[in-house]
Amino acid sequence: MKILITGGAGFGGSGLAKELLKKGYQVAVLDLVAPNHADTLSEVMDHPNFKYIWKATFDVQPEDIDGYEIICAFNAQADVPLGIASPAYTFYQNTLGLIYLLEAVKKTGCQKFILPSSGNVFGRPTKIPIDESCAPTPHNVYSASKASQEAIAWAYYRSYGVPITIFRNGIVYGENMRRNIFIYIWLKNLLQGKPIVVEGGDQTRDPCYSTDTINAWMLVIEAQSEKIKGEIFQVSRGKEYKVKDIAEMCTKIIPGKIVYIDYRPGEKGQRECFDISKARKVLGYNPVIDLEEGLLKTKKWVEKVIGNQDL
Repeated sequence: MKILITGGAGFGGSGLAKELLKKGYQVAVLDLVAPNHADTLSEVMDHPNFKYIWKATFDVQPEDIDGYEIICAFNAQADVPLGIASPAYTFYQNTLGLIYLLEAVKKTGCQKFILPSSGNVFGRPTKIPIDESCAPTPHNVYSASKASQEAIAWAYYRSYGVPITIFRNGIVYGENMRRNIFIYIWLKNLLQGKPIVVEGGDQTRDPCYSTDTINAWMLVIEAQSEKIKGEIFQVSRGKEYKVKDIAEMCTKIIPGKIVYIDYRPGEKGQRECFDISKARKVLGYNPVIDLEEGLLKTKKWVEKVIGNQDL
């Protein structure tokens, strides 16, 4: 089976690509990052079942995606602070980029179109834990762009029959994670003897270790198409943590100081905790890495990153 991952040079897409290759799939990654700068994929660039397409999603043509049975759309501007600082750029990337891709899919077809969304679509959830019936309640520009992605995907499903499946993840962390995610920044600062800065503290997150998240994506890739077409799945750890409690857990692993400042725009009062029972029942999803174990694993990787930077 041939699988295309757009935006696959990033944290999530590259992890999924490597897992797919281990299982014998033919995998292509389409990304605007130059091949010699796609560090997360360097170990598989010469793999016989791997292909790298150096192209922005805005330039995707039907012939670029023709023949791929499954398309995983990771292409996005994925940084919350940048979404606040550059709202127009964020909407341009996250909405128009998806439309260009779906227009090509509309002409060629596929068996599954998987869209990783974000727990950020719920800034003020109507209930906790959040299940698939909860309507998005975006609280900042970034979360609004992700909610818009979902609306666009549903429109192409209902209008043109594009077989979408949407995943909503909480914070995904672990080896090769993006360097601007707060867990990476905190662990790096503590390892370097610097304080960690917590913006607010009482807002909550539902962090999920990367291998558990990749396992969820693999389950939907290998599920029967009719079982998951037109469905949304919450795939995180299913546990709620205050941001200040995550910070304190980091300082137990690496002793250090916490500095508290004001909340980022829209984040005061935000809560995030997913009901993952649908993913358990339909997909057989079962996350196994708890937060403390995940932070310890991530710490070891951050130590390697810092060591390599010092060479």
